[in-house]
Amino acid sequence: MKIPAITGLLLVLLGACAADDASWVNPNLMTDQEIIAYNQSRRIWDQIVCTRGFGIRSYIKKRTCGTLSDLNRRAAATGEQLNIISFGTPQIYH
Repeated sequence: MKIPAITGLLLVLLGACAADDASWVNPNLMTDQEIIAYNQSRRIWDQIVCTRGFGIRSYIKKRTCGTLSDLNRRAAATGEQLNIISFGTPQIYH
C-alpha cells in the first residue's frame, strides 16, 4: 500500500521539477538576440538589462545582466550599505 503512494509522490515531484518556468532564466548565459526576444513579451520591470564594467580586482570588463527590478533592488541595498541614501534621517549629528 505504501509503494503506490510513494511512487505517486515521486511522480508529482518529478513533474514539478520538469515544469517550464520563466523565473529560472539565467540572463548571464543568454545571447543578446535571446535577451531581445525575451524582453519583447515582458513588462518593463521584468525586462533584462546587461551592463559591462570593470570588477574590483580586474581590468577585464565583465558582463552583468539582470532584470530592472533586481538591479534596482541591488542599487538600493548598496546605497544603504554605503550610507549614501538618507531616508529622512538627519546627516548632522550633535
